Amino acid sequence: MKMSKLFATVSVAALSLSMLAGVSANASSKKDMHDMSSMKMDKKSSMSMNHSSMKMDKKSSMMMMDGLEMNMNSKLPKGLKKATNAKFKVGSKVTLKAKHMEGMYNAKATVAGVYKTNLYEIDFMPTNGGKMVKNHKWVVSSELKAKGALKAGKSVTVLADHMYNMKGAKGKIVKVHKGPAYVVNFTDTKTHMVIKNHKWLTQSELKAR
Repeated sequence: MKMSKLFATVSVAALSLSMLAGVSANASSKKDMHDMSSMKMDKKSSMSMNHSSMKMDKKSSMMMMDGLEMNMNSKLPKGLKKATNAKFKVGSKVTLKAKHMEGMYNAKATVAGVYKTNLYEIDFMPTNGGKMVKNHKWVVSSELKAKGALKAGKSVTVLADHMYNMKGAKGKIVKVHKGPAYVVNFTDTKTHMVIKNHKWLTQSELKAR
Protein backbone atom coordinates (compact mmCIF):
# COMPACT_ATOMS: atom_id res chain seq x y z
CA MET A 1 0.00 0.00 0.00
CA LYS A 2 2.71 2.42 0.93
CA MET A 3 4.69 1.65 -2.23
CA SER A 4 1.53 2.05 -4.36
CA LYS A 5 0.72 5.43 -2.82
CA LEU A 6 4.29 6.56 -3.31
CA PHE A 7 4.21 5.47 -6.96
CA ALA A 8 0.92 7.33 -7.48
CA THR A 9 2.26 10.48 -5.87
CA VAL A 10 5.39 10.39 -8.05
CA SER A 11 3.25 9.84 -11.17
CA VAL A 12 0.99 12.82 -10.34
CA ALA A 13 4.01 15.04 -9.73
CA ALA A 14 5.59 13.98 -13.03
CA LEU A 15 2.33 14.64 -14.87
CA SER A 16 2.06 18.08 -13.27
CA LEU A 17 5.63 18.96 -14.28
CA SER A 18 4.94 17.76 -17.83
CA MET A 19 1.79 19.90 -18.07
CA LEU A 20 3.62 22.95 -16.71
CA ALA A 21 6.43 22.41 -19.23
CA GLY A 22 3.84 22.13 -22.01
CA VAL A 23 2.15 25.38 -20.96
CA SER A 24 5.51 27.14 -20.77
CA ALA A 25 6.57 25.83 -24.18
CA ASN A 26 3.25 26.85 -25.70
CA ALA A 27 3.57 30.36 -24.23
CA SER A 28 7.13 30.60 -25.49
CA SER A 29 6.03 29.42 -28.95
CA LYS A 30 3.26 32.03 -29.06
CA LYS A 31 5.74 34.69 -27.98
CA ASP A 32 8.18 33.60 -30.73
CA MET A 33 5.36 33.66 -33.29
CA HIS A 34 4.36 37.13 -32.11
CA ASP A 35 7.97 38.30 -32.32
CA MET A 36 8.33 36.81 -35.80
CA SER A 37 5.04 38.41 -36.84
CA SER A 38 6.27 41.75 -35.52
CA MET A 39 9.51 41.30 -37.42
CA LYS A 40 7.55 40.53 -40.59
CA MET A 41 5.34 43.57 -40.04
CA ASP A 42 8.32 45.76 -39.29
CA LYS A 43 10.12 44.47 -42.38
CA LYS A 44 7.00 45.00 -44.50
CA SER A 45 6.48 48.45 -43.01
CA SER A 46 10.13 49.29 -43.58
CA MET A 47 9.96 48.07 -47.16
CA SER A 48 6.80 50.08 -47.72
CA MET A 49 8.39 53.21 -46.27
CA ASN A 50 11.55 52.72 -48.32
CA HIS A 51 9.52 52.15 -51.48
CA SER A 52 7.50 55.27 -50.75
CA SER A 53 10.68 57.27 -50.15
CA MET A 54 12.15 55.99 -53.42
CA LYS A 55 9.03 57.10 -55.26
CA MET A 56 9.13 60.50 -53.59
CA ASP A 57 12.84 60.89 -54.30
CA LYS A 58 12.33 59.89 -57.92
CA LYS A 59 9.41 62.28 -58.27
CA SER A 60 11.15 65.16 -56.50
CA SER A 61 14.26 64.74 -58.65
CA MET A 62 12.30 65.16 -61.88
CA MET A 63 12.16 68.73 -63.22
CA MET A 64 10.05 69.65 -66.22
CA MET A 65 10.46 72.40 -68.81
CA ASP A 66 8.18 72.93 -71.80
CA GLY A 67 6.58 69.55 -71.08
CA LEU A 68 9.88 67.64 -71.22
CA GLU A 69 12.05 66.24 -68.43
CA MET A 70 15.15 68.32 -67.82
CA ASN A 71 18.62 66.85 -68.00
CA MET A 72 19.90 67.34 -64.44
CA ASN A 73 23.49 66.47 -65.40
CA SER A 74 24.08 69.56 -67.50
CA LYS A 75 27.69 70.76 -67.67
CA LEU A 76 29.35 74.00 -68.66
CA PRO A 77 29.81 74.25 -72.44
CA LYS A 78 33.18 73.63 -74.06
CA GLY A 79 34.65 75.57 -76.95
CA LEU A 80 32.55 78.71 -76.52
CA LYS A 81 34.29 82.06 -76.27
CA LYS A 82 33.85 83.67 -72.87
CA ALA A 83 32.31 87.13 -72.75
CA THR A 84 34.67 89.70 -71.25
CA ASN A 85 32.43 92.77 -71.21
CA ALA A 86 29.27 91.25 -69.80
CA LYS A 87 27.34 93.09 -67.10
CA PHE A 88 27.44 90.07 -64.77
CA LYS A 89 30.67 88.14 -64.16
CA VAL A 90 31.06 84.52 -63.12
CA GLY A 91 30.22 84.32 -59.42
CA SER A 92 27.80 87.28 -59.50
CA LYS A 93 24.73 86.91 -57.27
CA VAL A 94 21.55 87.57 -59.24
CA THR A 95 17.78 87.19 -59.15
CA LEU A 96 16.16 85.52 -62.15
CA LYS A 97 13.42 87.42 -63.97
CA ALA A 98 12.74 84.77 -66.61
CA LYS A 99 9.68 82.49 -66.60
CA HIS A 100 11.03 79.65 -68.74
CA MET A 101 9.80 77.12 -66.18
CA GLU A 102 7.82 76.97 -62.95
CA GLY A 103 9.94 77.92 -59.95
CA MET A 104 12.35 80.09 -61.91
CA TYR A 105 10.91 83.60 -61.58
CA ASN A 106 12.48 85.51 -58.64
CA ALA A 107 14.77 82.56 -57.87
CA LYS A 108 18.14 83.35 -56.30
CA ALA A 109 21.02 82.42 -58.57
CA THR A 110 24.76 82.59 -59.15
CA VAL A 111 26.32 83.11 -62.57
CA ALA A 112 28.24 79.95 -63.50
CA GLY A 113 29.32 80.99 -66.99
CA VAL A 114 28.92 83.83 -69.50
CA TYR A 115 29.67 83.48 -73.22
CA LYS A 116 29.95 85.61 -76.32
CA THR A 117 27.24 84.13 -78.52
CA ASN A 118 23.75 84.90 -79.72
CA LEU A 119 20.71 83.14 -78.30
CA TYR A 120 17.84 81.63 -80.28
CA GLU A 121 14.19 81.06 -79.48
CA ILE A 122 12.99 77.95 -81.31
CA ASP A 123 10.04 75.69 -82.04
CA PHE A 124 10.88 71.98 -82.26
CA MET A 125 9.31 68.53 -82.40
CA PRO A 126 10.62 66.21 -79.62
CA THR A 127 12.29 63.03 -80.83
CA ASN A 128 9.84 60.89 -78.82
CA GLY A 129 6.98 62.07 -81.03
CA GLY A 130 5.50 64.24 -78.30
CA LYS A 131 3.74 67.57 -78.65
CA MET A 132 5.50 70.36 -80.54
CA VAL A 133 7.47 72.63 -78.18
CA LYS A 134 6.75 76.26 -78.98
CA ASN A 135 8.95 79.28 -78.28
CA HIS A 136 11.64 77.45 -76.31
CA LYS A 137 14.14 79.85 -74.70
CA TRP A 138 17.04 79.49 -75.33
CA VAL A 139 19.67 77.69 -77.37
CA VAL A 140 22.94 79.11 -78.73
CA SER A 141 24.66 78.94 -82.13
CA SER A 142 26.73 75.84 -81.35
CA GLU A 143 23.55 73.95 -80.39
CA LEU A 144 21.94 74.35 -83.81
CA LYS A 145 22.76 72.73 -87.12
CA ALA A 146 21.54 74.39 -90.33
CA LYS A 147 22.50 75.27 -93.85
CA GLY A 148 23.45 78.92 -94.15
CA ALA A 149 23.08 81.75 -91.65
CA LEU A 150 21.06 81.28 -88.47
CA LYS A 151 18.09 83.64 -88.69
CA ALA A 152 14.38 83.74 -87.91
CA GLY A 153 12.45 81.18 -89.97
CA LYS A 154 15.49 78.97 -90.60
CA SER A 155 14.93 75.20 -90.32
CA VAL A 156 17.39 73.61 -87.92
CA THR A 157 18.40 70.39 -86.20
CA VAL A 158 18.74 70.84 -82.44
CA LEU A 159 22.02 69.62 -80.92
CA ALA A 160 21.28 70.80 -77.38
CA ASP A 161 20.49 68.27 -74.64
CA HIS A 162 19.02 70.61 -72.00
CA MET A 163 16.02 68.28 -71.89
CA TYR A 164 15.47 64.66 -72.84
CA ASN A 165 14.14 64.08 -76.37
CA MET A 166 15.52 67.44 -77.47
CA LYS A 167 18.82 66.42 -79.06
CA GLY A 168 18.35 65.57 -82.72
CA ALA A 169 14.92 67.23 -82.90
CA LYS A 170 13.85 69.10 -86.02
CA GLY A 171 12.72 72.68 -85.60
CA LYS A 172 12.97 76.27 -86.71
CA ILE A 173 14.26 79.55 -85.35
CA VAL A 174 11.55 81.91 -84.11
CA LYS A 175 13.69 84.76 -82.81
CA VAL A 176 17.34 85.78 -82.58
CA HIS A 177 18.58 87.56 -79.45
CA LYS A 178 21.96 89.21 -79.19
CA GLY A 179 24.28 87.83 -76.47
CA PRO A 180 25.92 87.44 -74.05
CA ALA A 181 24.47 84.11 -72.98
CA TYR A 182 24.46 83.13 -69.30
CA VAL A 183 24.62 79.80 -67.49
CA VAL A 184 23.38 79.91 -63.90
CA ASN A 185 23.00 77.82 -60.76
CA PHE A 186 19.73 78.59 -58.98
CA THR A 187 17.39 77.36 -56.27
CA ASP A 188 13.94 76.53 -57.57
CA THR A 189 11.32 78.56 -55.66
CA LYS A 190 8.78 75.71 -55.74
CA THR A 191 10.78 72.55 -55.05
CA HIS A 192 13.82 74.25 -53.43
CA MET A 193 16.06 72.02 -55.54
CA VAL A 194 19.39 73.45 -56.67
CA ILE A 195 19.59 73.47 -60.48
CA LYS A 196 23.18 73.36 -61.72
CA ASN A 197 24.43 74.87 -64.99
CA HIS A 198 21.04 75.89 -66.33
CA LYS A 199 21.23 77.01 -69.96
CA TRP A 200 20.46 79.73 -71.03
CA LEU A 201 19.47 83.21 -69.89
CA THR A 202 19.87 86.62 -71.46
CA GLN A 203 21.33 89.61 -69.66
CA SER A 204 17.91 91.25 -69.41
CA GLU A 205 16.60 88.17 -67.55
CA LEU A 206 19.03 88.73 -64.67
CA LYS A 207 18.83 91.33 -61.90
CA ALA A 208 21.66 92.17 -59.51
CA ARG A 209 21.15 91.48 -55.81
